[in-house]
Amino acid sequence: MRIGPRIGEFWGGLGAMLVAVPSSIAFGVAVFAPLGDAYAAQGALAGILGATVLGLIAPALGGTPRLISAPCAPAAAVLSALALEAAARGVPAGSVLLQLTLVCLAAGALQLAFGLAGIGRLIRYMPYPVVSGYLTGVGLIIILSQVPKFLGAPSGVPLADALAAPSLWHGTAIAVGAATLTVMLLAPRLTQLVPAAILGLGAGIIAYLGFALADPALRVLAQNPLLVGELDVTPGRFLAALAERWQGFGGLDVDDLVQILVPGATLAILLSIDTLKTCVVLDALTRSRHDSNRELFGQGVANLAAAAAGGMPGAGTMGATLVNLTSGGQTRVSALIEGALVLVVLLALSPMVGGLPIAALAGILVLVGARMIDWRSFAFLRNRSTVLDFAVIAAVVVVAVGYSL
Repeated sequence: MRIGPRIGEFWGGLGAMLVAVPSSIAFGVAVFAPLGDAYAAQGALAGILGATVLGLIAPALGGTPRLISAPCAPAAAVLSALALEAAARGVPAGSVLLQLTLVCLAAGALQLAFGLAGIGRLIRYMPYPVVSGYLTGVGLIIILSQVPKFLGAPSGVPLADALAAPSLWHGTAIAVGAATLTVMLLAPRLTQLVPAAILGLGAGIIAYLGFALADPALRVLAQNPLLVGELDVTPGRFLAALAERWQGFGGLDVDDLVQILVPGATLAILLSIDTLKTCVVLDALTRSRHDSNRELFGQGVANLAAAAAGGMPGAGTMGATLVNLTSGGQTRVSALIEGALVLVVLLALSPMVGGLPIAALAGILVLVGARMIDWRSFAFLRNRSTVLDFAVIAAVVVVAVGYSL
């Protein structure tokens, strides 16, 4: 009789891993891609590292059984905007990576402080229009940042330039991205057994391989701007890259550190909202009650560890958590299993990750961004009493997109 629940924990963790890994890779690539094509592979590695660390630490310390934590859209939106802005100003890639790491550390430290200070309960009372506007803004930033990659434009080309110059587009990338997006949209109608992101990614890979049969240049992994690129996960190379990232820390002054606080605070608030929003939904589905302050403490420690390891920060994610629940996850054991399985992917399957088409990952993120937009907010326009709420949402969206959060 005891075997059933244990099997359920495993299947819950496995299902959650299948949802979390493709998105984590895509988020990592989205953040690192503005630094150049050579950094896409580092971004993929950062995504998997973040999913591993978050998956192992957050469930152990958090206050919400069955919650799955992984890199998420708010983190990708804030960090990719910072990377894009810094790259446009000509800041060296190494300095940008250090800045991103410090922002992630600041966010994790603030989340930890939120939990210790008991602020977790207060965040839940943030006005709905503000939360809706923030999340919609995040969704739009994600979509806009992925359009050039979806079109196959060279790395670093701004959105306006990519749209204005069809000569920069790559037909293969567009077809791969479209195949991914189409299958992800149709997948829920066809089957509930396999996550839509996995099916969409598979469709994108198949589409790319079809084009590669006719074009030998597409079969090359090295220096191929349409693919993530080779991942080097050997301990020596990993530690060397981590040490290289921290070499510039001594050159930072007080002004540099102050500039990190605003995006760090923004990221901490967004990650906390994203996590607690998922916790509330999970409570309703399981008739349980989470501990907001303990959860934020656990998320803070996990994000600190993820940043220190060179990984992406994240939050409690809705999609992976719901898959964990419906697949049989009953306790935090299923979430720990998810983290362990991501580690297996990192150690055993990283060479395969390097061959993923970037346009397929962009297709995944375009749909993720679209689903973050609060389309229901337009209903506020039908009633005079809620028009002001819509105005607040619109104002927050404009500020979020205009100032990159």
